[in-house]
Amino acid sequence: MTQTRQGFYYGWVIALGAAVLLLVTNGMVLGGLSVFDEAILGTLQESSGQPSMRGDLNLRALITFWGSGALAPLAGAIADRIGVRPLMVVGLALLAGGYFYYGMIQSLAEIYTIHAAFALSLATCGLVVNVMLVSKWFVRNRGFAIGIALAGTSLGNAILAPANAWLIEQVGWRTAFQWTAVIPVLMIPLVLFVLRERPVDMGSEGASGSRHSAAAAPAEDMTYWAALGTANFWILALIAMCTFYSILAMSAHVYLHMRDEGFQPQVAAFGQTVMFATGLAAKVGSGLLADRFGRKPIFTGTLAFMCGGAWLIPGASENMVWMALFLFGLGWGGLYTLLQLLAADYFGVRHLGKILGTITVLDTFGGGMGPFVTGVLYDRFGSYTVPFTMIAVLVTVALLLSTLYRARPEAV
Repeated sequence: MTQTRQGFYYGWVIALGAAVLLLVTNGMVLGGLSVFDEAILGTLQESSGQPSMRGDLNLRALITFWGSGALAPLAGAIADRIGVRPLMVVGLALLAGGYFYYGMIQSLAEIYTIHAAFALSLATCGLVVNVMLVSKWFVRNRGFAIGIALAGTSLGNAILAPANAWLIEQVGWRTAFQWTAVIPVLMIPLVLFVLRERPVDMGSEGASGSRHSAAAAPAEDMTYWAALGTANFWILALIAMCTFYSILAMSAHVYLHMRDEGFQPQVAAFGQTVMFATGLAAKVGSGLLADRFGRKPIFTGTLAFMCGGAWLIPGASENMVWMALFLFGLGWGGLYTLLQLLAADYFGVRHLGKILGTITVLDTFGGGMGPFVTGVLYDRFGSYTVPFTMIAVLVTVALLLSTLYRARPEAV
């Protein structure tokens, strides 16, 4: 049965399981990786003789996110057909292998190869497949459930950055990479023995037996081509592109920025913790608020918070930087949930894999450009003022676009 005699619904286990998977996949590829950059840059600069290679190093992000974006529609289509669990196992294995190999790198070419594997890992066990999975189990509480799942991304970035910084101090950066490679392997039993594709897989009640499940959907699912013909599809995709550029650029560079400003390594790593811990709370809270008060006002409000934080960061004082990171993370966390929730609500779940996959092509284009362009601009201007101002401009564009979104008449 999907629902116990006491009324417990197994969909909440699915949401928590998705959160754990996103904690590992996004946390290891984003925030958990950035604290290795100082050591990696030292190694690369020593071997090449170049004084600054932040742009070169962060080309890896472009490879990861452009690659995952290009693969996302295919992965979504396969998941629509055969389910998400086989893809998740493949993605976790690739993530483990990439981290182990990272501990042996000597050149940029090896780093770029690893991040090509990370691209396939994110496409097969990252955001799209986990949102698909949770959306199949929920409608009435979909916002809250997706928020719980997506909280894993912030939790991963919040805890893995300082944890890895501590581990580097204890065993060195190369050994730290190889020890951390064990984590994705430990997630494979979760996928195989805990996660289920849909309510009907858990017993005879199936979707029809739960007030939470997809049988209660009030709107007819859109076809893939019909979705692409709507203005809302392109509004969501462009907002995702602008904000994904911004969050990944900030995630990749805030540690180095704070080190440049004189913060100690553990304190600089805590900057990421502030940003992603507030994002964690916002992901859950925004979904709950959207279920209660409606999607559109919460959607626009989260972007307003992110925009305020983005404009504070470029010239923030030593004390003000914490408020800036708090607002930026709070806004991004809420927005992250609302983007997935609005897509599932507006387009339905039947073709959600392909639809989210196509949105992901654009958002990962922005995401891949963010860390790379920010690094190049830093190398060009010698500070983060110009690249961080560019982030603020893009978030402002996203805020203006959010006012153009129109909900379906039956949406809540």
